Amino acid sequence: MISIRQQLTRKLTVGFALLLGLGGAVIYFSTRTALLDEFDAALGAQATTITTLTKWAQNKLEVEVPDRLATGFKDRSVPVIFEMWGTNGIALARSESLGGLNLLRPDGPSKEPIYGNITLPSGAAGRAVGFWFQPEQDEDEGEGEHADRRPAAGDAVFLIVAADRSALDETLATLGLVLGATGLLLLLGTGLVVPRVLRRELAPLDQLAEQAAGITAESLGTRFPTETLPGELTPISCRLNDLLGRLEQAFERERRFSADLAHELRTPIAELRSFAELALKWPEAREAQTDREVLGIALQMEGMVTRLLALLRSEHGRLPVTREPVVPEPLVTGLWKGFAERAATKQLRFACQMTGPAELETDPVLLRSILTNLLDNAVEYTPCGDLVELNYRGENDRFTFQVANTTEHLIPADVNKLFDRFWRKDAARSNNEHSGLGLSLSKAFAQVLGLELTAALDGESRLIITLSGNTGTLHQPEEGK
Repeated sequence: MISIRQQLTRKLTVGFALLLGLGGAVIYFSTRTALLDEFDAALGAQATTITTLTKWAQNKLEVEVPDRLATGFKDRSVPVIFEMWGTNGIALARSESLGGLNLLRPDGPSKEPIYGNITLPSGAAGRAVGFWFQPEQDEDEGEGEHADRRPAAGDAVFLIVAADRSALDETLATLGLVLGATGLLLLLGTGLVVPRVLRRELAPLDQLAEQAAGITAESLGTRFPTETLPGELTPISCRLNDLLGRLEQAFERERRFSADLAHELRTPIAELRSFAELALKWPEAREAQTDREVLGIALQMEGMVTRLLALLRSEHGRLPVTREPVVPEPLVTGLWKGFAERAATKQLRFACQMTGPAELETDPVLLRSILTNLLDNAVEYTPCGDLVELNYRGENDRFTFQVANTTEHLIPADVNKLFDRFWRKDAARSNNEHSGLGLSLSKAFAQVLGLELTAALDGESRLIITLSGNTGTLHQPEEGK
């Protein structure tokens, strides 16, 4: 697997190589164009000088040509080679070094000078310029023996001037060599510097990865530094710290859950073991009441497992939810009938107040389960002879259920623990009918329905648990329904 450092090294090296190549090419060709323009300018100036020194005299074309051309490259000058052609295609004058060879025949009249590369008679590479001009003529010039070789009055003469460009080519070759060598050295330096720079600059990332690799389930309290990290890594470090915080809380909840579950199951398992040992030791003394007690313990454990499975499904979003009209008043009345006998045993009073819209739309099964757990909790922990209240209010697409009861043992610090799994005040630990999962299950069901379940203690030591939410479909039923 290729690391980020390797990818950056490779891509930066390739990118720098491309930039060097592009920069070197721009420098080379721009310099080549400038030097070539300078050479052509010198060649054109020499050709212009030749035209000013060319005239017809004594029935022949007289030409004065400078022997050498100053190129400006390495303080060298080169021989000047020229050739003149008439409009009739006859060579009028040429350098002696040409012998019987020709530089270039004109294709036709042209107003602009023509520059180009040619091969000189010596075989060397050359540069030439050619153009048409009209040489001066003596006024007393008449017909003579060379009249057939002299252009008529007003005719032009084609002049081509050439010079050896070896000095120019050597200069360009030297420039290309220098640029290439410089580019290779810079590329080699880049290959040496870039990995070291990346190693130093990416050191905080390596440290972050090393610290992350050392974190285990026992060291979730570790936090990544944020003050000394580069700005790009600070958000990552903050998010990792947040993640570690959530993981630490989740692991702590799981540890508490395991401990609480073991505590809850220890008593019924011990009772089952005792009954089993007694049945094995004295089988003839076994009574029907024993079987009823064993069944009660099994039902208690089954209820605990059922509630835990319901919590698990709700947390993973696998709890089915349906929405249909629910009328609050008959729902509450029917639920309280199931607790009336227990309430009468404790001489509890029950007050119910229903105000607002008479129908709402939600999942009736989950809503019934939430209210059942709230009433069960109130009946169980309300002191004998006290009051249990249930109030319902619906208004502007909002509804609220409130279950209130007096309490003897709760303090404000306990309110935040009411919805924790298996949490109960120590005084109630001996009651095997309650597993401490009812309010946790109600909280989970409320979240599934998009509702809010909260608890608070008022100044009169009353516990008030409130279920509220926005169904969006609260309405009064139509007449006749």
